[in-house]
Amino acid sequence: MHIGELAIHPLKSARAVNVQVLPLTTLGPEWDRCWMLVDTTGHFITQRTHPRLCLVSAVVMAEGMLHLAAPGMPDLLVAPCAAAVPVAAIVWNDRVDAQATTAEADAWCSEFLGMAVRLVFMPEQAVRPVDPQYAGPGHRTAFSDGFPLLLATQSSLDHLNGRLQAAGERGVDWRRFRPNLVVAGACPPHAEDGWRRLRIGAVELSVVKPCSRCVIPSIDPDTAVKNSQILTILRSYRARADGKTYFGQNVIVSRTGAGARLRIGDRVEILE
Repeated sequence: MHIGELAIHPLKSARAVNVQVLPLTTLGPEWDRCWMLVDTTGHFITQRTHPRLCLVSAVVMAEGMLHLAAPGMPDLLVAPCAAAVPVAAIVWNDRVDAQATTAEADAWCSEFLGMAVRLVFMPEQAVRPVDPQYAGPGHRTAFSDGFPLLLATQSSLDHLNGRLQAAGERGVDWRRFRPNLVVAGACPPHAEDGWRRLRIGAVELSVVKPCSRCVIPSIDPDTAVKNSQILTILRSYRARADGKTYFGQNVIVSRTGAGARLRIGDRVEILE
């Protein structure tokens, strides 16, 4: 097996950015979910309530500049905030010490979504612990839902697409599930459910928690149009006794060295 796809999502819930090489930092993949939109109360904004976010392209340029683009909007470059103005941001039950960006960025995002929002940034020194119940102590993440890496396998996606096509639906691609790492090669569908530790070069990853799915996989990342049949079909064979539907696995970096990175084509070894 090998790495088939790598991606980051610099702005939480915006368009995925394919990468060939994925450097790892203390917060997880470099630049992944380091920016986020919050409402006037500081609570996070995602595609769950604002599907149009999937149409926003957010790409990290030189020196940490964020390039924003969206239909009907002028392109915008957002510089790292030198003033480091603190902003309290809330992701689920976590209160995070984030930083403001610029009034221009806030206005741009507010205009596109049609509501008042702020664009905030999480610096690498910020502390947002991963749930120690699953990951143990000492792990951190940025504005992800809870874990620094999300993994899926191509075989699981292929299996879903077979079921979708049998039901007369079009197949979907991995972007709907928003993983950082897609493992390709010979393995049964949902083999990742049984994995515990992986080695990819000098990096060791621990699989710590299955990922329960919300409405986002039903949203077409190219059009923002919802198709509820996707989750209905996924639920028909991936729902568990808790009533939640699962696809993919949350992952932490358990062992690595300075300058560690993942690359497309890297061999994936299952340790246990």
